[in-house]
Amino acid sequence: MAIQLPGPEKFFVQSVKMEDASNGQPVLTGTREISGGDIKPPRNRTKARVRKIVRNGCELVIKDFSHCSLLIKNLYGRYTLHREARAYELLKGIAGIPGCFGLEGRYCLVIKDIPGRLLGSFKRGELKADVFDRLDAIVAQAHARGVAFGDVHKSNIIITAEGDVFIIDFATAFFARDPGSPGLFMRLVMELDRHAAQRMRARYLRLAAPVPTGLFGFLYRLGRGMKAVLKRIKKSVRQRG
Repeated sequence: MAIQLPGPEKFFVQSVKMEDASNGQPVLTGTREISGGDIKPPRNRTKARVRKIVRNGCELVIKDFSHCSLLIKNLYGRYTLHREARAYELLKGIAGIPGCFGLEGRYCLVIKDIPGRLLGSFKRGELKADVFDRLDAIVAQAHARGVAFGDVHKSNIIITAEGDVFIIDFATAFFARDPGSPGLFMRLVMELDRHAAQRMRARYLRLAAPVPTGLFGFLYRLGRGMKAVLKRIKKSVRQRG
């Protein structure tokens, strides 16, 4: 299935070259402006800066916490990047998981760039069922390897022009000690992944929304209720301020 991609936009990339280093990692050098993408600035002080670079002709994405405060980048940032690197390593070889080149220094993760559109940029009825079949397959294969995403969301899914599906951003990933026998918590997180995929299928294919059942259903509704309450409290505080 061919999908129309938006036209190119200008963005700044960091041009890099491979150099010998004591840790065997490539060294970043220089900057230049090219066409074809953009920079994603951090939403707040705890978020990574995501930028595209060109290295030896290969377009990559750098997830970078170096701009954050000392506390954030050394506690949250490094922990998150190591968690993501572990997820990419465990999921290596699965179609729909971008290639990862590992950590670069203390605060950066290097990932292969996937040209395409975020799922959230599509309208209802614009995609076919095979897109969501591929999404289901990625989720199932990840679970079989003991990895649950915890945040399968339309902003974390890329659809290429050829209709291929990729899941990105594993900052909230969880890992089963025994993939063949995950514990209760992991089973619930895996169910959350499957439910999220089902909800997106229903939304974009204009189907009836799935209804969660059992213990997962109870916890899911409880979580959504608490989220709604916190959202109202936050809105009230902003209005008073």
